[in-house]
Amino acid sequence: MIDFTVRIGVFVLIFSSLIFWQWHWPRASLLQWKQRWRHNISLLMIGALCVRIIQPLLLSMVALFSQDFGLFSVLDLPFWTVFLLSILLLDCLIYWQHRLFHRVPFLWRLHRVHHSDPELDVSSAVRFHPIEILLSLCIKALAVWLFGIPFEAVLVFDILLNASAMFNHTNARLPVKIEAWVKTILVTPDMHRIHHSRLSLEANSNYGFFLSVWDALFMSKRNHALEGDENLKIGLPESKTYQPASLKEVLVMPFKTFKRSR
Repeated sequence: MIDFTVRIGVFVLIFSSLIFWQWHWPRASLLQWKQRWRHNISLLMIGALCVRIIQPLLLSMVALFSQDFGLFSVLDLPFWTVFLLSILLLDCLIYWQHRLFHRVPFLWRLHRVHHSDPELDVSSAVRFHPIEILLSLCIKALAVWLFGIPFEAVLVFDILLNASAMFNHTNARLPVKIEAWVKTILVTPDMHRIHHSRLSLEANSNYGFFLSVWDALFMSKRNHALEGDENLKIGLPESKTYQPASLKEVLVMPFKTFKRSR
């Protein structure tokens, strides 16, 4: 109960701050925000319900009961070493999970709900199909169990992941000099914006959510859009025009067939 309250409190604080940032210093004009926000906030509420029910069983409880036989318990490392390694491991896992969701057809069907947003702002960070959310929880739970990741690391990483996802989806941009420095460590809005391109080549790059080092290490980092950052078009890479018109259409997207554009 305490960890859920902490997550919600931090989420509201960061979400509000980023709305303020993009409202006063927008990167681009948002012409469809009313419809988009209805869809995105609805998915947030459905996802929050899934997490509220499943999270204590799959992550927090697994973390509490796996510390005596996970890999870290065998290595017998100091707590802070285990804590930092856990954050790195979980973030690397999310990177590869994200990459996998782009490459495996069944998983892409779920993940394309996120990419179907025709514009990008902080609300896009919560636009995930509930089935994808549950699968992601299962994958993280397995990692927590195998490595014996402590509860504290699970809580802190989830907060970092949610905060960074909201940050890099925000419809705002950092000053050029700060951007160049920050993106060597963290995923920035301009960097992640390329990942939401309608061009498949660009959408299949910049998979990171928190640390940008994974994209650099595994050669999936793209610093600039092919046609220039200002000409980048946001949306589903399978279609030049498609966007779901209703929440029902968003929820059934995984079960529809699209011809992937090249």
